[in-house]
Amino acid sequence: MTWAQIHELLQIIPPTKASNLQPNYNAAPTQNVFVCTEHDGERSLEQMRWGLVPVWAKELPKYSTFNAKAEGLEEKATWKGSLNKMRCVVPFSGFYEWTGPKGKKRAFRVIRKDGDPLLMAGLWAFNNKIDGELRSFTIITTTPNKVMTQLHNRMPVILNPKDVGKWLAGPWGDAKGKLLKPCPNTWLTTAPISTDVGLVKNNRPDLIEPIGDPIF
Repeated sequence: MTWAQIHELLQIIPPTKASNLQPNYNAAPTQNVFVCTEHDGERSLEQMRWGLVPVWAKELPKYSTFNAKAEGLEEKATWKGSLNKMRCVVPFSGFYEWTGPKGKKRAFRVIRKDGDPLLMAGLWAFNNKIDGELRSFTIITTTPNKVMTQLHNRMPVILNPKDVGKWLAGPWGDAKGKLLKPCPNTWLTTAPISTDVGLVKNNRPDLIEPIGDPIF
């Protein structure tokens, strides 16, 4: 995506010297990924570590914080500290999912049918107790819609672009909680892609090319 596309989609303020982002065809947890945040009514795009590190943590969590279940956000200490003022949107062109029996799993790429980016709801945190000023994030997941049940028992919360402002601005409340639901079935499509995506070191354009017909 170009800066012009990002600005139009999320009303991002570009840097002084705007330049196009370098594509990442195989983004993975622990890597730095661009996320959209809002401060004093202005949105910006910044890189954060994928895998939330709470503000109170004195070491990197020994448990997975790449995803956060929507059902437990208000109860779990790892997440609830970010709910009120540290919500974010993570734009992806698509994501990978695996399905099938052990040893014969197939890789699929999930995208929007209309080609628009997937705007995933997330939380972020700031931590200065471990390694300087560490900013990190997690992607919120929910129960799958009828489409995603064919691939997995969870799916990321994919926001409607018109709800981005509601998600980012203001304190936590029921109105934001109601956004944490499966997206409409009609939004998504998926097709098999190369299992080379299973290795993070592989990062090339052909990884996103389908090698078979869409399954829905």
